[in-house]
Amino acid sequence: MDVHLRTMQIMTPKARSDVHVNLPALQKLDMMLIEVMDSMIDTEFWYEESGSRADGRGKITGPRKSKKWWLPSPRVPEQGLSQFQRKRLVFQAKLVHQILKAAKSINEQVLSHMPIPAAVMDALPKSGRASLGEDLYQAITTDYIPVEEIFVSLSLKTEHSVLETINRLEGAVFAWNQRILEERSKRSPGRHSWSFMKDSSSEVDKMSACIERVDALVQLLKSRYPNLPPTFIDVLKVQYNVDVGHAIVEAYARVLVGVAFSILSRVAEILLEDDLIKKPNTPMTTLKFDLSSDVYLAGITETPPGHIRRSLMDQISMVDGRYDAVVGKKKEVKQLRW
Repeated sequence: MDVHLRTMQIMTPKARSDVHVNLPALQKLDMMLIEVMDSMIDTEFWYEESGSRADGRGKITGPRKSKKWWLPSPRVPEQGLSQFQRKRLVFQAKLVHQILKAAKSINEQVLSHMPIPAAVMDALPKSGRASLGEDLYQAITTDYIPVEEIFVSLSLKTEHSVLETINRLEGAVFAWNQRILEERSKRSPGRHSWSFMKDSSSEVDKMSACIERVDALVQLLKSRYPNLPPTFIDVLKVQYNVDVGHAIVEAYARVLVGVAFSILSRVAEILLEDDLIKKPNTPMTTLKFDLSSDVYLAGITETPPGHIRRSLMDQISMVDGRYDAVVGKKKEVKQLRW
C-alpha cells in the first residue's frame, strides 16, 4: 500500500434543501399552466375589441360593461357554448385553481421563513391593542367569542378593508411575539421570585392564545378573500430580503399565482358571456361561479388594485423614512400606526 495516498474531499454544488424541493415543484406547476394554455385550440369562443363588436353590443350599450375595458371582450356563438366546450372549460379552470392554490401555498411558506428586517422593526407596532383597535382587541382577547363570529362582526365590504384588517392582525401578532421573547429573556430563577415567574408565564400563555386566535382569523379571511395583495409585513420581507434562494422561490411562486389568477378570470368571463346568451333575463349579480357549481370566479373586486398598492407603498415609504432616520441621523423612531 502506498503510504503517500491521502483522502481528499471534493466539494460539489448542491441546491439548498428548500430550493431543491420548491423549485422543481414550481417548474412543474409552470409546465401545467403552459399545457392548459396550449390546449386552448379549436375553441368555440373568440375575442373582439370592445369598440368593434359585430352584434352592436358596444361598451356603453351592452348588457355587460366590463371593468377591464382595455382588454378584448370574449364572444360566444349565438346559441352559446356547447355542453362539451363548457365542461372542458370548467375542467381546465378547476385544474388551474389547484395550481393557484399550490403556488400560493409555496409562496406563503417561503414568506413565513423570511425574517422581518431588524432595521425596520422599530417602525412596527409595539402594542397588540394599539394595532388592533379597542373593539377588535376585546373580541380577540375574549375566549368565548368564536373566530367565525368575529369574522361576521367585522362587516368587511371591500378587499381593501380586508387587507387593512389583516395588516392590523399581523401587526398585533408581531407585537405579541416580541413581548413573548422579552418575557422569556427575563426569566432567571436566580434573580426573580417564583411569583414573578408565575405571573410572567401566565402573561405569555395569554398572548400565545391570542396569537392562535388571530392566526385562525387571518386564515379565515384569506380563505374567504383568496385574491388579496400581499400584506404590509410580507411586502417589507420581500423588499428587505437578502436571501437569494428565498427571493427566487418567492418571486417564481408569486408570478405563477398571478398567471393562474388571470387564466381563471378569463375563463370566468367566457362562462359569464355564455350565461348572458343562454339566460338573458337572469340578473347579472346572480351570474357568478364557484367551485361547488361550475368554476371558481376570481377577482371581481370593488377596490381598485392601484388604491391598495398605493396604500402599501405609502406605509413602506414611512418605514423607509424611519429606517433612514435610525441608520443615518439616529433620530427617534415613532410607532407606525395602521
